[in-house]
Amino acid sequence: MSIRVNYGVGSFGKVISARILMGTDIIEGIEAVCEENSIESATIVSCIGSFQKSSFVYLVPDASSKIKVRFSEVIEKEGPLEFIQGSGVVCKRDGGYETHFHGSMSDQWGTVSGGHFIKSGNIVITADVVLAEVQGIQHNRKFDEETGHVQFYPLEVGFEQPRKIEI
Repeated sequence: MSIRVNYGVGSFGKVISARILMGTDIIEGIEAVCEENSIESATIVSCIGSFQKSSFVYLVPDASSKIKVRFSEVIEKEGPLEFIQGSGVVCKRDGGYETHFHGSMSDQWGTVSGGHFIKSGNIVITADVVLAEVQGIQHNRKFDEETGHVQFYPLEVGFEQPRKIEI
């Protein structure tokens, strides 16, 4: 087995705690907070709350894919939903935000589900979010030839390629 990693080294800057208010999409709310505070790249340190509705995808087998998986059709859950936990990275793609965000939620019967959240599809009742700005690294999302999908691409400021580990 080999070890392969692309990475960048930076530091945390501003830490922002926010409550996203009812009727707001959680990803759009996070991105608005970043835009308002001139944050290009961030990590979502903590994120909990409740949803009016949620839209997400998860991985399913696909023998025809380069990596033998693909995303499911979009799953839409109507609330109320308890938002148990969310995490991700605030990234840029083609000059705009493209936040990569995963989370889990439970319905009124305690059934847990979740996956990769779809922007504009996760409307909160309320959400408590703590964001940490990442300095010295650009969080990008871009198409990856190896996987055939858009992936996380951390790039240190001033570098043309990520640092690499290949063992």
